[in-house]
Amino acid sequence: MNYEELLKIYGCYISFESIQEPRTNEVKLRIIVNKSNNPTDLLIFPHPDSKVEALQIDFENYVTYSVIYDDFTNWNANEVFRGEIFRIYDKSDFLNSIQRELGSSLLSEKTHYSLACIEHRVDIISKHQPKITQIELDS
Repeated sequence: MNYEELLKIYGCYISFESIQEPRTNEVKLRIIVNKSNNPTDLLIFPHPDSKVEALQIDFENYVTYSVIYDDFTNWNANEVFRGEIFRIYDKSDFLNSIQRELGSSLLSEKTHYSLACIEHRVDIISKHQPKITQIELDS
């Protein structure tokens, strides 16, 4: 599964599980999210009745990432993105901020990926499209 396929998913929910920096040749950033059609299943997980699928999102490399608790996020109508819970931003304050900090030439051909989780927002800027794998849940 690739990220473009995730952009087409509508009507479901994801919850942030973990983030790691494995620092291997293949993976520099790993994010685990749980996905369900019912937000209650994500809140009660690992209850045996919850219907949850876990996704591992691996980035070969990245410029930066941010995890923000949802209570501290603001909706910005000027931002432009594709997708619903899995997003790619064409215009974002996060990308603009990093461009000001690093210079726009260093960020050419970089993409702003975002995960709109039920209690978190995870933003990643990377040159590489992530690899998505469905993994077994520890319940």
